[in-house]
Amino acid sequence: MSENIWEYLSVLLASSFKFLFGPLQGKAYGLPWLLTAGLTASGMMLSVVTFTYFGQYLKNKFFKTKRVFTPQNRRKVTLWRKYGIIGVALFTPLLLTPIGGTLLANAFGEKKEKIFLWMSIFATIWGILVTLMVYQAGDLLQGLFHMPRIP
Repeated sequence: MSENIWEYLSVLLASSFKFLFGPLQGKAYGLPWLLTAGLTASGMMLSVVTFTYFGQYLKNKFFKTKRVFTPQNRRKVTLWRKYGIIGVALFTPLLLTPIGGTLLANAFGEKKEKIFLWMSIFATIWGILVTLMVYQAGDLLQGLFHMPRIP
C-alpha cells in the first residue's frame, strides 16, 4: 500500500511541473488510466493553487526579474489579449506548463476564482485526453516491438 502512495505522489508532482509527465509516470507504474488522469489533473491544480496564492512571494524571494520584451513574452501577451483566461487555461497543459500558465494568468490580474474554474476545466479535459493518448500509444508501441508489458 505504501508503494502506491509514492507512485501516486510521483504522478501528482510530475504533472504539477510538466503536464505530460503525469500520464507517462502513471503508464510506467501500470496505474489505471482513469486514476492517472485524475492525478494528472490534480497535479496541475496543485501548481495552480500554489502559484496563485504564493507566486508573487516566490517570485520576489527567489528571482530577480527584469522586464524584457522578448518574442516569447510578446506571444504570451498576444495569447492573453486574444483569448484571455479561457485561452491561457486551454493551452496551459500542452504549451505553457502548469506553473507558466498560472503565473501568466496572475500577471494579467485575473480573478482567482476564474483562474481556478477554467484551469480545473481544462486540466480535467486534457488530463483525460492526454492520459488516454499516452496509454494507447504505449500499448501500440509494445505491440509493434513485442516489448514485455509493463505491469
